[in-house]
Amino acid sequence: MKKHALMLMGLLFPLTIFSQREITASRIESEIVIDGKLDDDAWLDAEVATDFINWQPLAGASPSNATEVKIVYDDRAIYVGAFMRNNAREEIQTELAERDNIGNTDWFGFVLDTYGNGNDGSEFIISATGVQFDAKVSANGEDANWNEVWYSAVQLTDKGWYAELKIPYFALRFPKAEHQNWRVNFMRRMAATGEKSSFQYIDPLIDGFINQSAILKGVSKIKSPIRLSLSPYITAYAQHNRSGGESPTSSTGYSYNGGLDLKYGINEAFTLDMTLIPDFGQVQSDDLVLNLSPFEVRYAENRAFFTEGIELFSRANLFYTRRVGGQPLGYWDASNQAQHNEELIENPGETQLYNATKISGRTRSGLGIGVFNAVAGSTQAILKNSETDEVRQVMTGPLTNYNVLVFDKNLPNNSYISLINTNVYRMGSDFYNANVTGTEFDIRTKNQKWGFNGDASVSQLIYANDDNINGLKYNVEFGKISGNWTFDISVAGKSKNYNNNDLGYVTETNIREYDFGTLYQVTDGWKFMDRGFFWFNMWTNTTYDQNKFSSIHFNTGFWLQTKQQWIFNLWTNYRPYTNDFYEPRQDGRFLYRPGFYNMGWWAGSDERKKLRVGARVFGQKFFEEGSGIFSFNVDPRYRFTDKFTVFLGFYTNYDYNVRGWADVDDANEPVIGIRDQVTVNNSIGINYTLNSTMALNFRTRHYWSTVVYNSFHSLEDNGRLGITDYNQFNDFSFNLFNIDLNYTWRFAPGSDIIVVWKNSIAGGEHSELIDFSNRSYSDGLRSLGDLPQTNSISVRLVYFLNAANYL
Repeated sequence: MKKHALMLMGLLFPLTIFSQREITASRIESEIVIDGKLDDDAWLDAEVATDFINWQPLAGASPSNATEVKIVYDDRAIYVGAFMRNNAREEIQTELAERDNIGNTDWFGFVLDTYGNGNDGSEFIISATGVQFDAKVSANGEDANWNEVWYSAVQLTDKGWYAELKIPYFALRFPKAEHQNWRVNFMRRMAATGEKSSFQYIDPLIDGFINQSAILKGVSKIKSPIRLSLSPYITAYAQHNRSGGESPTSSTGYSYNGGLDLKYGINEAFTLDMTLIPDFGQVQSDDLVLNLSPFEVRYAENRAFFTEGIELFSRANLFYTRRVGGQPLGYWDASNQAQHNEELIENPGETQLYNATKISGRTRSGLGIGVFNAVAGSTQAILKNSETDEVRQVMTGPLTNYNVLVFDKNLPNNSYISLINTNVYRMGSDFYNANVTGTEFDIRTKNQKWGFNGDASVSQLIYANDDNINGLKYNVEFGKISGNWTFDISVAGKSKNYNNNDLGYVTETNIREYDFGTLYQVTDGWKFMDRGFFWFNMWTNTTYDQNKFSSIHFNTGFWLQTKQQWIFNLWTNYRPYTNDFYEPRQDGRFLYRPGFYNMGWWAGSDERKKLRVGARVFGQKFFEEGSGIFSFNVDPRYRFTDKFTVFLGFYTNYDYNVRGWADVDDANEPVIGIRDQVTVNNSIGINYTLNSTMALNFRTRHYWSTVVYNSFHSLEDNGRLGITDYNQFNDFSFNLFNIDLNYTWRFAPGSDIIVVWKNSIAGGEHSELIDFSNRSYSDGLRSLGDLPQTNSISVRLVYFLNAANYL
């Protein structure tokens, strides 16, 4: 009885209360040299922040080694000096990595909330090897794509290591006030023990990070400097193309591009970011996959301008940056416009982006305002008459303007409410325009224990004939957000005509969803584990317009980290059956899918070791004879030295006797196939970091997938499979091979030389002469030489010019 009573008390009163700490920053008059020694006179009288508390692996425990931090400031910058004690030099882990990728090393950092609202902050981290990491932190998490220019140095000794950081005011935004109301928190990681500690305790049972910060006192009479920086760049390319087939042809071309990135501080709070004539040819290759689903694949954004500082524009999840400068609207329709004896000889897959601009900031009252605008040029496909050699152009995309406007208001208790509008305007009456207006809110109680959040948006496709199409999306969620035990209940819906895909990303529409989820987490150790959590979720879906049943789903599992820092994750799902309203690709039709149960397991060894291995096994059994899914992947990593690391990835997936859309018959009725699919995805990554400013990265990936249809069926009105005369040959395979080799050298603050080699081989096979059921992975490797290939080498020079350095 006593044991149960104690458990109940743990559920009802889970939060350990730590009072909010304070530290005072001293104004200095003498100069500080950033050398990592902390021997300048300016440090002598500074207040010391110490007595850190662990939040990982055992929350609330005292660290094994002490940390001492000082913070001072002058008219140009804020300075932080820290000493991280260790018993011996060997305890300090010193793996080298490129900027913004700390790796397996000790680090020290701090986060500044310059508006004191507990919602937004800037994070600066320096590793024991001198590698810098910075990020914007908000209610949406950590945005490591944000980059600023600041200065740092470290010194390692037998008793610990020193870190010295200088953050110029041009890297910060703060209100115009005589006395600043800032929050700060200092953090440290000891890689050898896996400990993460902080000056102000970060309780993992309390939702939020910035809101758990100390008060920084003493900063006054500072002014935001002229914040004007230019980053002109020039890029030179050499590209070699080789066609596939038995008689390949080759061609080589050369080009160069130049442009400019600009940042300007409009005032102490708002900043303008602009890129003119942008060139994104050096971004990492997409991990393309064979997509048999009815939905578009969402790929990661790798362009720096669209990943940096967009946390304000992510409200309500309405902005998918890959739309800007992406595929032309009429790309897939170009071949359909070919007339008699015409063939498509050129069809650009991306639009030329002329410029893009961001203005963002937050007023002293806590109102965040963001404006994004970009202009992309028109695109033309080229058709050629095979008899007359006459060439004509077909417009696939007009001159287009993209615009996003956001208002985000901070509310008490780390709450907020936002309004966002996205708009796509296309020049000419042959193309439609699009507009989406939405809101997002997050309301919390003062003790951060309960939360009520959600979002809603209205989409509108605007046509020249005023035959507009409107849609609605909403999501409302309520739950207990802090403590060992949390839960949430939510209701969501998307109307049939909801569509924000012109500047956002949406897949399933005409859906209502009802969710319940609960989680219990342990953060201070239990038996053999340091921390872990257990969860249970269930949800059910119906159609939005007619409330027809789609599915009900149950999910449960656990995640835990042992005291030896191994990680284990186990999960399972159960679904009785599904009425799939998307797979038939026709309005009002649905495919009955038999139910299933599955189980997955993932384990990862101690990442502190030279050899670290992660492995995953997943199996799914449908309630249909001989139908299921099995996948396996293993991802070993070996760290040869602190500079040299190799990553391997091996992934295999088998789908056998799975139902899916195959084609339409002569009567335009959907044809459903029972198919097998084998997919193999292997990769090799090599990181060689010469020092804290110079790195060489190599990555190669081979993706191969083959599809074999065992039978074809008609689709009955009740979603079941029927008999069909359709018997076309639909077996095929898809082959993709990529190489990305990058050399980066930050030769001066904010200035880089980047050399990139890219190799791409891609194509497919679809021939009745091939027995795809016996096609193997080795066959896919051998056929790469018959596919089209592109090789390119580019050199890019970027130089950072900051007006504050000259004024």
